[in-house]
Amino acid sequence: MKRRVIYIAAAMAVFAAAACGRENRCSVPIGITNFNIEPNSAYYSGLNNVGGYMYLTGGHRGVVVVRTAYDHFVAYERTCPADSTTAVEISKEYGSALLECPKCHTLFIVEADGNPLEGGATSCPLFQYATLYSGGVLSVY
Repeated sequence: MKRRVIYIAAAMAVFAAAACGRENRCSVPIGITNFNIEPNSAYYSGLNNVGGYMYLTGGHRGVVVVRTAYDHFVAYERTCPADSTTAVEISKEYGSALLECPKCHTLFIVEADGNPLEGGATSCPLFQYATLYSGGVLSVY
């Protein structure tokens, strides 16, 4: 019996560690997101250059995709962790380096996994969706 409990505990630890990278530790509402786009196409011209961004459908309040390097993109749920009724936006003052909640004015750092700057209304980061860029196609899931 003791051995069985140890095996179950070990299996739970493995599953918890595997899920750690996409943890929604602050219970921010998120939706199902799974799409592919061609960010170098004219249709997605907002993503053609480094620093470019676009708001796309998906998730709970939408998804913001930012091109941080020629071959690297990040995608965040737009739902603010401090106020789930509000969608974050690219900062008007700081550009695509920061996302800002227009209601609570918390600033989230794009290149730092969506973590908020100190002094904001929350210590919770934005939920980050996984991205994969290969062969000119960006997958967000």
